[in-house]
Parts: sequence; C-alpha cells; structure tokens
Amino acid sequence: MVEKVNTQGCVFSLLYSIGSFGLACASLSTLDPSDRISVQKGALLISLGFVYFVALTEFLNKLLLKTAFGHNFVKRYRLRVSDVLEITNKLVSAVQAAFSCIAGLFVCRWSCPRNFLHASHFLSESYAWFAASYFFYDLWSMYKIYAAEAAIKLKAKLLGVQAENNNGEAVNGAAGGGKATAVSEEKVLPHSQLHEALEDIPSVERGTLSFVNPCKMGIPSFAKYLASHPLMVFHHLFIGSYGLVVISYLRGGLGDCVFSFMFMMELSTPFVSFRSILSVMGLKQSKLYVINGLVMLVTFFWCRVFLMPYVCYYYSQVINKPFFEAVWNLPWGCKVSILALFLPQLYWFRLMVRGAVKVFFPSKTNRKPTVAAASCAHEVVAANGGSANKSSQSKDSEVRSLM
Repeated sequence: MVEKVNTQGCVFSLLYSIGSFGLACASLSTLDPSDRISVQKGALLISLGFVYFVALTEFLNKLLLKTAFGHNFVKRYRLRVSDVLEITNKLVSAVQAAFSCIAGLFVCRWSCPRNFLHASHFLSESYAWFAASYFFYDLWSMYKIYAAEAAIKLKAKLLGVQAENNNGEAVNGAAGGGKATAVSEEKVLPHSQLHEALEDIPSVERGTLSFVNPCKMGIPSFAKYLASHPLMVFHHLFIGSYGLVVISYLRGGLGDCVFSFMFMMELSTPFVSFRSILSVMGLKQSKLYVINGLVMLVTFFWCRVFLMPYVCYYYSQVINKPFFEAVWNLPWGCKVSILALFLPQLYWFRLMVRGAVKVFFPSKTNRKPTVAAASCAHEVVAANGGSANKSSQSKDSEVRSLM
C-alpha cells in the first residue's frame, strides 16, 4: 500500500532546486554589467543548471506521485505515470521559458538604449550557459516519458500473459499466423519472473519513479530512443550547443540587444506547454483550452514570427540603410542563422493556424461524420486488435487503484 503523505522527498528536491539556482545567482553578484563570463564560471553555471532542472523535475514528480495532494490530482484527471511525467516536463519547460523571457527583457532594457551593436550585459552570456543544460536535460526527461509509455504497454501485455498462466493455458505457442509479437520472449518467462517484472514497472498505485531495465524487459534504451528521434535530438543539441557557442564566443561581444530579443521568443512556450498539459488532463473540449490556444497563437506570432523581421528593421534604422540592403550586407553566418531560426517558426505557425481554423470553422464532414468514415474507423480499430480500447482499459486499470 502506498504511503499517502510523503513530503520528505519533495522537500529535499525543492531545496536542491532552490539552492542550485541561488548559487548560480550568487556567482554573478560581483560582476559588472559589461563583464564577460569566463569558461570556469560558465562551467559552474551549466553544472548548477543541470542540478536545478533535474531537482525541479524530481520535486514535481514526487509531488504528484508520492503525496496526498498528488494522488487526489491523479485520481481526478485519471492520469498514468507517463501522463504525470509529461505534465512535469511541460511545467519545467514553462519555467525555463519564463527565465529566458526575464533575462531577455532585462538585457534588452540595458543594452538596446545604450548601443544596439556594442553594449553588452553579462546576463546574456550567463543565462546562455545556465539554459544550455536544460536542452540536454530535456532529452533525458522526454526519454523517461517514452520509457513510461513503453512500460505501460508492456505491463498490459504481461498481465495478459500472467492471466493465461493462472488459467493453466499454454504460453509458448503463437496465436496463429506465426508472426512474432513484442512479448514473445516474455511468454516463456516463469510465473515468478513475470510477477517480478510487473513489480518493476512504474505504476501510479505504488507512486514509483523507477523503470524497467531497458535491455532485460524490452523497453528501448536511451541510445535507441535518441537514434529513433533524430530531428528532436538535432533541435535540442543545436539550440543548446550552437546557441551557447554563438552567444558566448562567435559574436565577439557584439549584438547583445539582438540576442535579448531571441531570449524573449520563448514567451509563447508557457502557453504551448499549458496546451499540452490540458490535453493530457483530458480538457481539450474546455473553454480554457480554447482561450489558451488563442493566446498561444497570438504570442507565437508576436514573438516568433513578427519579432525577427522587426529586429532586422531595427538594425537597418540603426545603421541608416534600407531594410533589404541592411539584411543583405550581414555576414553569411548571420543570414544563415536567421533563416535557421525563422523558417521553422513560419512552419509551426502555419500548423497552428490550420488547427485554429479547424476548431472555429469546422467543415461539414467533421461535424457530421459519414457512415463510411465510421465504418472505416471501426475497421482500423479492429485491424489493430482493438488497440484503442486496450489503451483505455490499461489506463482504467492503473487509475482504478486510486479511486
């Protein structure tokens, strides 16, 4: 039986998180605004950043999985372990985005009025070091969500195998077709090993944060997860490493005002994260979801689509040249970086607009599904062995223990 009130682990994680952030701030307290960040101080900041984001994630996970408040929240919205990990991941993402906006606003107010190109504040480099750890940490955090999802599917299959064992049915033969399944190896495990495997899998009932041994039980390893998500890995490594190198070294102390605007591009991220959280909580039909979606759309356009051309226009006014001439005369590295940042924002904004149009202007076919479409959907579910129903039943069985 899980202990309903266990705040000790939460307190320690929260203290680690607050302490690491406090130390990071204290390490900057003696700097003058125009000082640069040394490699030694940068290494300290990135290390404290790792501690901060990991400890904050552990605090939120333990708060939801191992306390009475968390269990009430889980029961109310019928969440699984993977749902909890998804929510905490998005909350930490929103926190990082808020820090980025605050740092960007502070640097903008300092550097832009003084000199668009040459004024510099140490906060731009220091936060680049601190935030770089987030993008590397987030890869591991998303892997934990992925592993928890895989564990839930594995648990459902192992429960089916255990039920067959309890009923005395054969477990070595395939159910026709001779096609190997993902649990063909688990079907030959003794009853004791099956029970041990089930105990090892994360569950809401036990409030555990542990994971099945990836190699032993068939859950993909971290390396396999990275290999199967190359675009996501590239995005995180590019932002975390290339962004840090550019801000700290390649810019040569120039353009601090420009990078402050880049930090403020994160203003839309909390609303993107909140949208995902509401979806996990099953509130996609709520007014709050719609309102948040509209705010997300507006802030995304303002901070990620409009902001980049505005910064270029601002630069053209500073050097007193026409807009296109000013942009064209930028170094090639700057122009490539601008395109690399700007074009994905246009693509994502296009997807957001299409989603908003579908919500507010649904087509007749969406409002009234045809009989053929319903029949097709039924055939798809049947062809997949009723996977949708099985997923729902798996979630029900895990959440039911808390109700």
